[in-house]
Parts: sequence; structure tokens; C-alpha cells
Amino acid sequence: MASDDPTLSGSEDSQGGTPASSDSPSWKAPPRTWGGMLLAIGPAIVVSGSVIGSGELINVPVQAAKFGFVLFWAVILSCLIKYFLQVELGRYCLVHNRTTIQALNQVPGPKFRGTGWIGILYIVGYTISVVTVGGIMAATAGLFTSVMPISDDADTSTIVWGLSIFVLVGGILWFSLYGVLEKLIALLVCGFSLSVVIALLLLILKPNPEYPLSMADVAKGMTFSLGDPLERSAVLFAVISLLGALGTTANEMFMYPYWILEKGYAQNLGSADDEGWVDRAKGWIKVLQVDAGVATLLATVITAAYFLVGCAILHKRGEVPTGMKVVEQLSQIYTETYGAWSYSVFMFGGFCTLFSTIVVVVAASGRMWTDLLSSMGTFQYDDDTARRRYNRIFQNLYLMAFLGITLYSTLFGAAPEKLVIMGQFINGLVNTPLLMIGILYLSFKTDKRLRMSTITSVALIVTAIAILSCIVMGFFGGGGH
Repeated sequence: MASDDPTLSGSEDSQGGTPASSDSPSWKAPPRTWGGMLLAIGPAIVVSGSVIGSGELINVPVQAAKFGFVLFWAVILSCLIKYFLQVELGRYCLVHNRTTIQALNQVPGPKFRGTGWIGILYIVGYTISVVTVGGIMAATAGLFTSVMPISDDADTSTIVWGLSIFVLVGGILWFSLYGVLEKLIALLVCGFSLSVVIALLLLILKPNPEYPLSMADVAKGMTFSLGDPLERSAVLFAVISLLGALGTTANEMFMYPYWILEKGYAQNLGSADDEGWVDRAKGWIKVLQVDAGVATLLATVITAAYFLVGCAILHKRGEVPTGMKVVEQLSQIYTETYGAWSYSVFMFGGFCTLFSTIVVVVAASGRMWTDLLSSMGTFQYDDDTARRRYNRIFQNLYLMAFLGITLYSTLFGAAPEKLVIMGQFINGLVNTPLLMIGILYLSFKTDKRLRMSTITSVALIVTAIAILSCIVMGFFGGGGH
């Protein structure tokens, strides 16, 4: 999570990054103990703030309500499988001190104004996929209409709340206030997400005869089954949408190097000519691996809890949440485990989760386009004024687009959860394989002294095969859903 003004510094060095100031130490020794490494992590946790959002709160419970435990394997796979991709992109950008666009420009193939084809196509796919955030804004406006209706007419109330969210997000980013709220919102989102884990434990430790949850149900969900043949197309569509929605998605992987550079990991290495550079780089790569691992573990545990509780309650009730009040309908996950009093807790937690996602994605969109335009020679990346101006231009454009989707959803009845799932399907079908191609190339081009091990390279290839298998299977079997 970040404000609208990136702190990526100065002019590029020979490797595409930025040199440390001559007035400050040129390097910093990496922590060597587990405690020290845990204190040094951060970029992936920031990424998790945007990962734990609409996928967990909307897509996962909706798919659980539709298909039950049968898709548990897809949920776990979607969370875990992208770890090696995230680490290898981070490793390359850390070692060579490059942003994501600068890194992808090294991939062979056609270029436009010096910018590689993967970066350009990815931004196009990203722009299409963020229809998800329009659905999130609509769902958030619907949440406020459920809790604090402004008018007797639900549509009028939703439109007013949509405009209010638009103004609030725009103001936070314009005045760079999100840094002040960042830790508070991250804490609230984390607390809300962990409370779903507690809800799952309650169902296991204090069985509810109305919503039984057994290990047999969980085991059945890990058999890689696609369920009823009559629902095969819909199930395969769901698999791709989960792949694009859960864990560190393609969009979060794309953003990961920006957070790595802003955290200062690359500057901590110092110059490649400095004594001990390789050892320091290995140490900071280890920190990066722990960083990504902690975030992956958190996302997996929380997502699994959302899914299993959704199966136990929503699927057993035969109710699939839909429409502008989708979040209110999802509150059954809480009220049926904690009691009626927890309704307000769920709605508040849902707001924090969805609102933080809107802010993070709007801020990230500005960063991506700013990096792209800089790569095309529109301006120099070390020009703070120009970078801030372009950042704000694209943030406002995306924010206005999200408001437009919210108004369309309200006036013409486009269900928010369908917009969310559709955008995440595009992310899984287009953005994931596109970025994966770039990462696979870059991972074998990292400085030889710091390149991944043989075991990691095998794991990376297995990851690519598994992802492509899911995409091919889903596209041909469910892409026409």
C-alpha cells in the first residue's frame, strides 16, 4: 500500500536502477538470523494488503456457495503455486536494480519506443482486468446502502455512496494521506481476515449440526475433481478466475519489484564492484524469499478459511450471494458462526478490506503507467514533478473509470460479484501467462553468481506447467462460460 508519490529514486545506473547517494553508506549488511529477517520483511506484506481483498471476500465465498468443497484444491493451488514466480521476478529486479518494466524490456521480441512487447501487452490486459475494482467499488457502495441508506430508493443511495467513495479515495491519494492510514487499515484488514480463521476453528471445534464440517469434506476437495460433468464448463471458468484472484496474483507480482526498490533492498547491495557484493546480495535474496514466503503462507491460510466456511454455510444453505448487497449476504459467514451481533463487525471489516483494495489498485495503476511512459521516453523517471503529475493523471483516470462502472452496475443491474469474477478470470487467462513468460526468461538471465538453484529451477518449470495446464483446461473447457 502506498501514496501516489513513489519514492523510487534518481537516475538509472548502467543496470537500469539508481545509485545510492554519495552522502550515505553505499550498502547495508543483510540480517542473518530468522528474527532479523522477519523484522526486515515488508514488500510482500504490502502486496498482501491488496491480495487479501475481493478474491477472498467475494470470489472465494461465491465459488464455495456454487460448487462446494470440490474446488478446495484450486484454492490452495492458486495461493501456493505463484511463490517461485514472485521470488524470481523479485530476485532479478533486486540484483539488477530494475523496475518491472525495465526488467521486461530485456525479454527478446518486438519493442515500441524502447519498451518490450510483454510490458505493453501486460498493461493492456491489466487495464481490462481491473473491471474487478469497478465491481469492488459497486459492492462497497452497496455495503453502505445496506448499513446506512441515504435514501428510501436503494439506487439513489448507492450512487451517492459511490460518489462519496470516489471523493474519499481521490482525496487520500491527492494529499498523500494514505501513508498515515496505511498501518491502521493493514491492521484492521489483517484482524478481520484472521477472524475468519477463528470462525473456521469454531465450526471444527464446536460443531454446528446445521453446518457440519468434517475432514472428509476437506479431503474430498483435494482430489482434483471437477465435480458434476453437467457443471464442468462453469467449474473450469471458476478455476481460472481463482487462479487470477488468489495468492500473489499477476498484478501483485508485477508490482512487487516497486515495493522491493522502495524498501531499499537494491540500494542495500551497494555497487557490484564493492567487496562482498555477492554475499550481501545472497543475504538480501534470502530476506526476499522469507518475505514472499510469509505473505504466501498468510494468504493461503486466510483464503482456505474463507472457502471452507463458505462451503459449510453458504453451500449447505444453497444460497449464492449476488447483486448490490452481495457483501451483506456474505455476512452469514459471521452471523452463523459468531452470532447476530457480528453482523456489524463483518460489514466494517468488509469495508476496510474492499476500500484498501481500491486505494492500492488506484495507486498501483499510476505507478505502472508512469513506469511505462518513462520507458517510452515520455519523461525522465528521476523528474519528481513529472512523475508525480503522470501518476496523478492515471490514478484519476482509473478512479473515474471505477466510478463509471459503479454507476453502470447500479443503473443497469450488473451484479458486482460478476464484474469481480470476470476481471479475475481475465487476470488468470491473460495476465498470468504473459508475465510468467517474462519471468521464466529473466530467471535464467539473473547474474550467474546469484541465479536460482537447480531445485528452484525445477520448481519454477513445474509451476509454469501447472499454471498453463489449468489455463488450457479452463479455456477450452470453460472459457465460453
